[in-house]
Amino acid sequence: MRSLSKIDSQSNLVVGLIPARWSSSRFEGKPLAEINGVPMIRRVYEQACKAETLDTVVVLTDDHRISTYCSQNEMRCIVVDSPCRTGTDRCAKVLDLVDGNIFVNIQGDEPIIEPENIDAVVNAIEEDKCICVTNAYTLISDDYKCFDPNVVKVVVDNEDFALYYSRKYIGEKQQLGLYAFTRDLLKEFPNLPVGDNEINEQVEMLRYIENGYGVKMVHVADAGLSVDTPEDLKMVEKYLDGLSVRQH
Repeated sequence: MRSLSKIDSQSNLVVGLIPARWSSSRFEGKPLAEINGVPMIRRVYEQACKAETLDTVVVLTDDHRISTYCSQNEMRCIVVDSPCRTGTDRCAKVLDLVDGNIFVNIQGDEPIIEPENIDAVVNAIEEDKCICVTNAYTLISDDYKCFDPNVVKVVVDNEDFALYYSRKYIGEKQQLGLYAFTRDLLKEFPNLPVGDNEINEQVEMLRYIENGYGVKMVHVADAGLSVDTPEDLKMVEKYLDGLSVRQH
């Protein structure tokens, strides 16, 4: 992370937000599920803290078990009790509590997220003032992902702005759970009407598209391994075991 001493104003902070719900129809309590002995939320937090563009990282949760774990392990955490439709809605809820100009929604089920990919979505906003929201994507390298409904696919236009997201097979680009927003556009998110596409696909970035906002997709290199089910967790462990073997 950047040194706070280099920041001229609190409003210029870049903040990483990690939404982490306890309840999940596919994997209840997954933020505290252990991956090779380390709870997933800690892995996400530690990876996020390695990003050079972030000034601070905050876990956002609705559950005292997660907040207790964070406080016991010196991880900054805010409890958001009110119901939230999506992780981005949860991020918007804390804007009155957190200073900052750019906010990054780092999904709590991305335990091996690459820090440089966080930097990429932030840099895309900082380098072009016309861009207010970015979303990372990677190319699908495993055939099973094409038809896995837990893997969101995206199609883009010639300038890499998202045209549509789907859990069905619509191409070789995999959306990652990594978004960056200006404060104003994140604040606007909960006020936007929820459209049929977002409801049908259960993909929150469709809310921006359905309301006329451009979502700039940022191509990154990433394994694309998120944890939606206990089986996904085992795949991440296998990936990390293989990575450890290669490093030695």
